[in-house]
Amino acid sequence: MADNKSVAVKTKKKHTVQYDRWGYFFIAPFFLIYIVFSLIPLLTTFVYSFFEYYRDGLQDIGPNFKVSKYFMSQEEYYRWQIDDSVVALDEMLINYDEGEPVTIEIKDEIISTVEAIAEEIETEKFETAVAKIVDKAIQKGSTNGEVVKQVQKELEAKQSAFTRNIEIVFASGDNLAKYFWNTFIMWILGFIPQILVSLMLAVWFTNTELRLKAQQFFKTVIYLPNLIMAAAFAMLFLSMLSPSGPVNNILKSIFHSMNSAQIESGAMAEMEPVRFFNYPSWARSIVALMNFLMWYGNTTIMLMAGVMGIDNSLFEAARIDGASPLRIFFKITIPLLLPIFVYVLITSLIGGIQMFDVPQILSNGAGTPNRSTMTIIMKLN
Repeated sequence: MADNKSVAVKTKKKHTVQYDRWGYFFIAPFFLIYIVFSLIPLLTTFVYSFFEYYRDGLQDIGPNFKVSKYFMSQEEYYRWQIDDSVVALDEMLINYDEGEPVTIEIKDEIISTVEAIAEEIETEKFETAVAKIVDKAIQKGSTNGEVVKQVQKELEAKQSAFTRNIEIVFASGDNLAKYFWNTFIMWILGFIPQILVSLMLAVWFTNTELRLKAQQFFKTVIYLPNLIMAAAFAMLFLSMLSPSGPVNNILKSIFHSMNSAQIESGAMAEMEPVRFFNYPSWARSIVALMNFLMWYGNTTIMLMAGVMGIDNSLFEAARIDGASPLRIFFKITIPLLLPIFVYVLITSLIGGIQMFDVPQILSNGAGTPNRSTMTIIMKLN
């Protein structure tokens, strides 16, 4: 009977559906788009930074692995510059067809001169080496002055992009400190009202006692300028503040209405249009105003998140103890928002240093007036 009692009772396994796996299907498109349009281009850019890869006319140059030149000593670097110039010079002389024909003797003479100088260069500056090469070529009696000039032009063109950029930045007549100061002034003029207005709005929107109506509408409106491209925003301001723009038309109408009798009698002339971009203070203020309008909405959202993250019991305890709203603001809200302030300051400073598109469009790339709106990135561009 025991055997009969030991009838196997088959238990069915419960098949549970693991819904958490379906989440991967929904987030897969995001990762796919990120990999294709962000990660792969980023890695490709990093890889190609070690290669010489560019287009010269219709001819593709490279990719040639040039990583070794980034780890050269100064002496090796200048020697590499000269050796590279010899190859370019050889190709240039072969194709040279202006003026007096280049004979094999002249070509060999100049090439040998270049190689001789390359042996003597050691740690001399590249510009000095170019001058020596040209002088030696002239001293050796080259019969074609145009060839010598072309040699100098070709060798100077082979100078490294880094060295050329350094020369451009520190060129005579330019004051690099001025461009840093311009950048800082326009950034700070926009950052101070940005942080003050954003903090005020964040406190208002998160204060339950005020019971502000249409909060969602106002939050959307203040954030909208952040969605507009800076270039489009700059073009809008440029057209509004132009001599024939709506701002000047309004000012002219006000001036005319206030002085209509004198104007009609001929005692006073019509108002001349205000050329806002002809005055450094106005130009800088306009750039700062645009930066403020574009970013205060984003800062407001971040500060609102910070205020909402503060434990509400702290505010209630302070009110019970008789603290005024102003005291609560400075003793509780401000100290607890300090990490958010630091984050906003750092990100805003980075954006300020990278300031380019707005002053570039407003000044047509010249940093006018008197280079007062020329930022450091505009100078390096």
